[in-house]
Amino acid sequence: MILVTGATGHVGGTVLGRLVSLGHDVVAMVRDRQTAAERLPPRVSLRVADYDDAIALRRAFAGIDHIVLISSDGDANTVMRHHANAIEAAAAAGARHIVFTSIVDVDDRSAFYFAPVYRDAERRLAVCGVPTTILRCGLYCEFILDHWLSPSQASGELALPAGEGRVAPISRDDVAAAIAAAAAGSGKTANIHVLTGSPALGFGEMTAIYGDTRASQVSYRPCGTDEYWAGAAAQLDDPWPLAFSTLCTSIAEGRYSEVSDDFFVLTGRAPESFRDFLRRAASAAKA
Repeated sequence: MILVTGATGHVGGTVLGRLVSLGHDVVAMVRDRQTAAERLPPRVSLRVADYDDAIALRRAFAGIDHIVLISSDGDANTVMRHHANAIEAAAAAGARHIVFTSIVDVDDRSAFYFAPVYRDAERRLAVCGVPTTILRCGLYCEFILDHWLSPSQASGELALPAGEGRVAPISRDDVAAAIAAAAAGSGKTANIHVLTGSPALGFGEMTAIYGDTRASQVSYRPCGTDEYWAGAAAQLDDPWPLAFSTLCTSIAEGRYSEVSDDFFVLTGRAPESFRDFLRRAASAAKA
């Protein structure tokens, strides 16, 4: 039996759907039954729990063999607490395997706001006594599109403190495909996979591709952290100006430039290219 947390979110829901279509016995962990009824396939078993409720988590994980632990969201302290609660509950419930979605940037020298959060989760998983498959995810294509490319269309300029850093974006759908493959696979030993798209692209290349798919010219300009912070602070609530600016620092340092073939190893196919993702997103926007 496989339990998927965050099952009403995009990644968790897609993982759940893939596992159901493959014929697996799947349980969805959700916070709200009504939302689950609206978004999930009929007849999927539900367990209601919240990452902040340790008792409910243990109850939800009882009798579950394999847990797909979709990472939490929010400020760093909240996310770290959520992950700690879930990992402790999974171990206490006797889970036999955990699949956890981490990030590629967990280095202790990284300036990225969330690096310590995922580093802490990986350390907890290493000592919790449950074999774990860690999927270190690259930057989502959707994040780049929604937070950086689309907002830049009006001005025609994307200004980021990312220097000449490169990114190998991967779509949420591809991440979900890899998670489902890891959860459904026969090998449930502890291991780490890095999930990226291909190739690694500079922001100048990404803005050019965006312009091609949207018939709208956007250029990239490396800027200073202070300039970016001022603009982000005027539009975003805490902690996102800090999170996004330190992410750019990490990108500038080359921490997101790795291209891995682990997605192919898990799924048997190549990941969607950034250009194809943007074409798909543009078509969906017109539909």
